Amino acid sequence: MKTQLPETLWSRRLALEYKLMRENEPTFDIVDNQLTHYRGVIIGEGLYEGGFFKIEIIVPRAFPYMPPDIIWWTRIWHPNFTDEVPARICESIFKNDWSPSLHLFSVVEALRNLLNNPNPEDPLNTFAAAEMKYRPDIFEARVKSYIELYARPEYAFQE
Repeated sequence: MKTQLPETLWSRRLALEYKLMRENEPTFDIVDNQLTHYRGVIIGEGLYEGGFFKIEIIVPRAFPYMPPDIIWWTRIWHPNFTDEVPARICESIFKNDWSPSLHLFSVVEALRNLLNNPNPEDPLNTFAAAEMKYRPDIFEARVKSYIELYARPEYAFQE
């Protein structure tokens, strides 16, 4: 298995990723003119409506054979994210289900989908999962509290 693209193909792939990100994820942009470093915001929906979640994407040299590194900077109460900053994320696209045909905007879409569709059956945060399953009233109140405390737009859009 290849571990990285030749330099010319690598440059073309990074340019394509940048173009696709600008078209599909307007809240994300490169950091310090580096096509291997993106920062952006995912806006919550459903239970997470009103939340603005700050994300960084670091593209390793082994991309697209390896997935990008994700840094989730906004504290969140969710069964599939750890309750720490930065949070670890439970998403198979970053492990077993990664494919070189996937793009960075696909990663953002997977994160958005995971955020808005919590799965308490595959938790990283077992306390949040138990609350979601057995005490949804407490879970929803804590989600709203975390959004108010940590996921405000003024925090997400600051450098």
